[in-house]
Amino acid sequence: MKITGIDCHRVTIPYRNPYRMAPGETRHKKQIIVLVHTDEGVTGVGETGVTLIERGGETQEAIYVTIKRYFAPLILGLDPFDIGLVIGRLEDFNQGRTGFLCAKAAIDTALYDIMGKAVNQPVARLLGGVHRTRFQVSRSLGVKPPRDMAQDALRLKAMGYAMLTVKVGFDVKEDLNRVAAVRDAVGADYPLEIDVNGAYNVEVAIPALRKMERYGIEAIEQPVPWWDLQGMKAVRVALDTPITADESAWTPHDVANIAKAGAADTICVKPVKNGGLYLTRRMAEMAEAAGMGVLMGSKHPLSPGTAAILHFAAALPCVHGVLGYGSPLERLADDICDPPLEMNGDGTVSLPAGPGLGVTVSAEKLKRYTDTEPLA
Repeated sequence: MKITGIDCHRVTIPYRNPYRMAPGETRHKKQIIVLVHTDEGVTGVGETGVTLIERGGETQEAIYVTIKRYFAPLILGLDPFDIGLVIGRLEDFNQGRTGFLCAKAAIDTALYDIMGKAVNQPVARLLGGVHRTRFQVSRSLGVKPPRDMAQDALRLKAMGYAMLTVKVGFDVKEDLNRVAAVRDAVGADYPLEIDVNGAYNVEVAIPALRKMERYGIEAIEQPVPWWDLQGMKAVRVALDTPITADESAWTPHDVANIAKAGAADTICVKPVKNGGLYLTRRMAEMAEAAGMGVLMGSKHPLSPGTAAILHFAAALPCVHGVLGYGSPLERLADDICDPPLEMNGDGTVSLPAGPGLGVTVSAEKLKRYTDTEPLA
């Protein structure tokens, strides 16, 4: 089997409500959908994208150009089953192997979809086997006034979400009021975690997060900027609550450095952020070997990206059983798959059935949401 062509689509779908966190606010989900074709008639779908521009600097437009102009010529004629060779060729495209991770993720997930379809097996089997098929789901609360966040928290708890993440990283007093309001709303025993998105420095993080610990916090995610591993270690030593590395954990090299520094108890992996399933698996296994936990985040993908998350979590027992995402329709006004992946009535989500990723792109929706304006 050989790769014969790659179609690349810039897809934009509105959020149901504006999503705000410390780095900024967004009202639209800007994704890239790729369709990778083969000489045996098997086509794989891959997805990638960004929520807000962050450490990698990629945008929807940059990912599109990278795939169309640079990545596609590098992998035409290769066998999709040689996934390690394909990823190696893409990593050799730039020094250091740390760039273009979102672009790599789209190619990676499409190739896994091809492999699964070709052998009539779900992607999870290709990653190590189906260890579980049903997951609890957590949900992050976009930043709003404390009363509004408390109402959102009550609604989501009633829907069956197993845990909520309170976004902070603004004015400390306001952050404390948001955490207090959410805790009062959901009760003393309901699991909450805090996500700073790297917006505090060490001097602010330690006293502020000590106060938040009084509200019974399960974990604190990215308390300081991604590059400050010594600062993150200082926060970890000063607090009783486990520390999760997210923006600090982009590559396998990052996992090694986090472990050496003793900077975190857990890493948060996201196939889009980490370059796809192949590289994310390497990170998860490294973290497990170093004694760290593994959480699964998302970046709010559509159904192809959501399916990739579910297959990954199904195949790797080291991934925490509560996932950070369940369905595109949690956040977004629509999806591009027919049917879309949806959550169960009890707030859980199930592994998609069928070969490959187990999702089918709607040609009509792909056309409707694809931006056809030429790039400048």
